[in-house]
Amino acid sequence: MEKTKEVETKALTIVEQAKSVKVADNQSYTNAGILWKQIGDMIKEVKETFDPICEAANKAHKEATGKRAKFLNPLVSAQKSIKQLMSAYDAEQERLRLEEERRLFEIARKQEEERRLMEAIAAEEAGEIEEAETIIEEQEYVPPVVVQKSIPKMEGGPVYRTIWSAEVVSIKDLCRAVSEGKASPELVLPNMPALNKLAVALKDTLQIPGVKATNRRV
Repeated sequence: MEKTKEVETKALTIVEQAKSVKVADNQSYTNAGILWKQIGDMIKEVKETFDPICEAANKAHKEATGKRAKFLNPLVSAQKSIKQLMSAYDAEQERLRLEEERRLFEIARKQEEERRLMEAIAAEEAGEIEEAETIIEEQEYVPPVVVQKSIPKMEGGPVYRTIWSAEVVSIKDLCRAVSEGKASPELVLPNMPALNKLAVALKDTLQIPGVKATNRRV
């Protein structure tokens, strides 16, 4: 305990010294280099002091999480399996519900079409030609059909959500849309790993429109 306190004090002291360092001439450059070496020695001492403590704590943590996983992982797996079964059933019932909505809507649409046709025929037989034409030409409206869900609601049960995502089917078309102003440039990201490899290989001879090779000293 005393050893760690001593190391803590030395480390904090040398950090405070580093905050006041300024490099303005050769002498201050040399002094900074000496302190840089001292900091390196201090880093080594900190590691030698605290690494065994960290390793012991890490070992205890691994043992505890291992025991927890022995019981937790099978439970999580079982819950996930049941949720997948319930989700599949829910998705199938939703598909059937939407299919029934479309079927009922089509029936309602045909009934409305037949009703308007009969009204137009009746108007025409009564000599009301303009009225008949108006009935035929008027915009058809069929109220939406809603079929209630049949899945029982469960308090505390699994919750499902629909996740939408985009898929790029043609990077050329997307880039063309960006160049023509039809899409935001933010929709396209450069392949930085590939560009960085080219920059390393070609350096300042890299010539790609919209790209330049840069360097920094480390």
